[in-house]
Amino acid sequence: MLRFILSLAGVELDRALRRAAGTAILFAIGALLLGGALVALLVALFIALADAYDPVVAALLIAAISFIGATVLLILGYARLRRPAPRPGYGFNPLAGLGPVAPPPTAAPLTGELPPSTPRVGSGTILGIAAGAALLGLILGRRI
Repeated sequence: MLRFILSLAGVELDRALRRAAGTAILFAIGALLLGGALVALLVALFIALADAYDPVVAALLIAAISFIGATVLLILGYARLRRPAPRPGYGFNPLAGLGPVAPPPTAAPLTGELPPSTPRVGSGTILGIAAGAALLGLILGRRI
């Protein structure tokens, strides 16, 4: 809860950026290791096929298998790009596409003024509610 309060003030941004950079570095190292393993696998496959067949035939077999795999992945990626975007909804719907669905409610156009019955909520009110929830969490002995 303390993180939420600090994030309202903008303190959390630096920590989030460091975490995102660390995650990106982990993904990059993982991708490099996976690429190295793939190259080693292709070399081992070539050596095994070169013993059984001519080295030229072994290279052509590996190239053909790689070409077919790459073509299938590119076709799947292209089909995914051409697929229409899903309609906006309220999250996961297991019955999507089985029948007509009511459109989401539309909001009234923004005119700049709130209706007279709606109380105005400022950032002080939000910080007060968040601080109260954090204090309640500390009293109850749970991390929220």
